[in-house]
Parts: sequence; C-alpha cells; structure tokens
Amino acid sequence: MPLQEGETSACLDFMARFSLGVSVFLSPFRAHVVLLARPLEPVYDAYTGFHLFWGDIFLVIALMLWAASLILKPRPLTTGPRFLTLPLAGVTLASGISIFFSVDAPLSLYHTARLLLLDGLYLFVVNEVRSSDSFIVPVAAMVLVQATVAVGQSLRQQSLGLARLGEWPLDPAWSGVSVVELDGTRLLRAYGLTDHPNLLGGVLAFGLTLLAGWHIAAKTRWRAVVVAIFSLGLAALFLTFSRSAWLAWLAGLLGGGAILLKRRRYGELRDGLALLLASAVVAFPFVWQGAPYLGVRLNRAASFTRVAAENRSLSERAALNRAANDLFAAHPLTGIGAGAFPTALRLQRPDFPFNYQPPHVALLNAAVETGVGGGLAYLAALATPWLALALTRRRLPLSTPLLTASALLLAVTVVGFFDYYPWLLTPGRMWQWLAWGLWGSLYRRAQDEVRHA
Repeated sequence: MPLQEGETSACLDFMARFSLGVSVFLSPFRAHVVLLARPLEPVYDAYTGFHLFWGDIFLVIALMLWAASLILKPRPLTTGPRFLTLPLAGVTLASGISIFFSVDAPLSLYHTARLLLLDGLYLFVVNEVRSSDSFIVPVAAMVLVQATVAVGQSLRQQSLGLARLGEWPLDPAWSGVSVVELDGTRLLRAYGLTDHPNLLGGVLAFGLTLLAGWHIAAKTRWRAVVVAIFSLGLAALFLTFSRSAWLAWLAGLLGGGAILLKRRRYGELRDGLALLLASAVVAFPFVWQGAPYLGVRLNRAASFTRVAAENRSLSERAALNRAANDLFAAHPLTGIGAGAFPTALRLQRPDFPFNYQPPHVALLNAAVETGVGGGLAYLAALATPWLALALTRRRLPLSTPLLTASALLLAVTVVGFFDYYPWLLTPGRMWQWLAWGLWGSLYRRAQDEVRHA
C-alpha cells in the first residue's frame, strides 16, 4: 500500500534527523571538496577558499528533507526563544550587510550563505529535537573514531596513513606541525581527522559533555559502552594539549556539577563522579607519560617565556588581538567583511611577522568582521541564555537534558574566549549553532511545562 501523507512526512522527518546525526558525526572531519580555490599567499587557503565539507552535505540533505516534510504536512513552527533567535538573526543580517563593505565581497557572501545554513540548523533543532539524547549515537561514534585516531597518532608520533579521510601527514620533526617542545624534544599533538589539535580538543570536549549528560540520566546496559568511549575520549582530549579545550570541558563539568550539588541531585552527581573515576583509570597512563609536556603548556618553570614555541604562540595571539582592535577602530560600523579578517590583515600589514589568521577571541572576530551591530548581536546570543536561566531559576524545571545542553553551551562559549573557530571554522560553527538550537529547544519545552502545570 502507498504511504499516506502523514506516514510519508514522518518518514521524511526520520530521514532528516538521521542525516543531521550523520552531519554531527562528520563535523570534525577536515575532508572536503574545494568548490573554488582562491589563493592569497601566505594566507592559509582555508581562510580564502570556498569549501564543501562532508558534514555540510548531510546538513543540507537534512534541511531539504525537513522542508519537504513541512510542505507535505504543514504544521506550526516555533522560532525558539526570542531573546536568542533575534540576536542570531541579527548576526546573519550584519554579515549580509558587511558584504557591501567587505575587502573581499565574494568571501563575505560565502560566509553569509553559511550562516543562513546554520540558522536553518538552529530552527530544525529547536522544532524537531526534544532531548540532548537525540545525538548520543552520532556523538559517541564521533568521539570513538576521532579519539582512536588521536591516540594512535600520539603513540606512533606520526600520521596513520588515513589521508583519504582527511588526516594530515604528520611528523613532529616537520615545520608547521603542531607540537609541544621540551628540552629540544618535539612531541606531536594529536590531530585526529581534524584540521588542528585545538579543533580536535574542542569537539572532544563538546562530545564528552553530551556523553556525560546521557550517562547520568540513562539506566540501560549501554552505559558501559559509553563509559569506555568516554574514557578513550578523555585520554585523547589530554593528548591534544589544547588549553582552551581543557578549560571548556572543565567549565561544562564543574558548571553542571555545581548545579546538581546545589539542587541536591546526589544520585546524578554520584553517577557523574563514577564516570570520571572510571575514565581517570584509562587516562592516567597518558597523563603520567605526558606530564613533563603538560607542565610546558601550563607555564611550569616559566615555560611561556623560556620555551620559544610557547612564547611565540602567546606573542602571536597578542599581536592578532591588537591588529583586530586597530581594524575595528578603523571600520566600527560596517566591519571589514564576514570571514575576511585574514585577507584584511594581509592587505593592511604585508609585513606582519606572524601567521595571517583571525584573532583568538570569537566575539572580537565577529565585531571586527561585521561591525558593532554584529558584535553586539553575537554578544547577546552568548549572554542571554545565562541571563534567562538566572531570572527563571526558581520556577523553571531544570531537567537533565536541559542541564546537559547548558553545560554544552557553556563549554562552547568558553572555547570562544580563547579561540576563533566557534565563529569562523565550519566544525566550530556547527557545534556553536547546534548548542544554541539544543538549548533553545529544551528551554522552550521547560517553559511550556511551567505554563501547563
């Protein structure tokens, strides 16, 4: 028998959610198709070219299937909490306006199109995703694959020959490969199948946050599997030697734990502590082996000034932030164009002594590229969820899924204080807008529970 309209619509919805799950799984992969190469030496081509990543393809498929379902079976949609949705719309609008003032208008048009795609992701999640558990399978698979490759790279101190999956060719002796140096010895930082160890660390921190939230709420036989994956992911997170990712994971962990403690939800707190203890057993050998290099990353024995690579990294970040402030002061209203900071810096400072890349603060990056309007809208999107939680803390039921989504949002936000990828790079943006959508969906549902109580 042919499917009825309702059954067809339900099938399309399932396929859309499945495609979104695949997109989440693929989000860290650097493998991509170059739609248009636009070299601008010595700027890294990822900042100037038009690329289509594997995760992009399945996100587009998910949104197309959802649109087909809505056409087949029209139904009312929500735009999510206004205090969050309006700033996100403002960010996209400011990006679109910046096209007309951009130092590279085609590039800003490309990035505005990407923001529109992310707005579609936000609306899809707000309307169709009812729990943080919806992503547990693709997230667990993502952590498992990326962590396995990362641990293998760290143990072998070279790449694993997975170039077809996007793995960089890696050797700690090569210039340009990210390492930690100690007394002349170069230790390879784990890349996984991502573009950089900081990016791998970030997505692992985000994935581990969701896995921990599922673990404390679920009472199924699959918990043991999640514990094993979480443990491997925690070891890989350490091996990235990404300070921003470590801070992000700790922020989500401590923030969620503090709320559980304050609300006397001791059972969930015990489950979380048990998960951490079990994972620590697996991670401990890696931490013990890498302890001397850990000290380098944490300024032990004044390593930030004593170790040339660490000193250069910090000097580079400071120089990029100063350059961003100068560019913002010169173009405060219009910005220099969405996604165009490396290009603008190359044009303004052809003698810049460091790599041409965005400033390592997502908010500053948003402001300098899209102007004060875009910066304020991005700031509002970052801040209003926390203000809303503070104002409704006495009457809003804080379910475990909402708590998990809040911890995820906190982790992504913390990364943005130290790195730019939640604003610019495809994997970081995917997780930033996904976190906003998931939080918006669960917050709205908690509000509905209060109204109907």
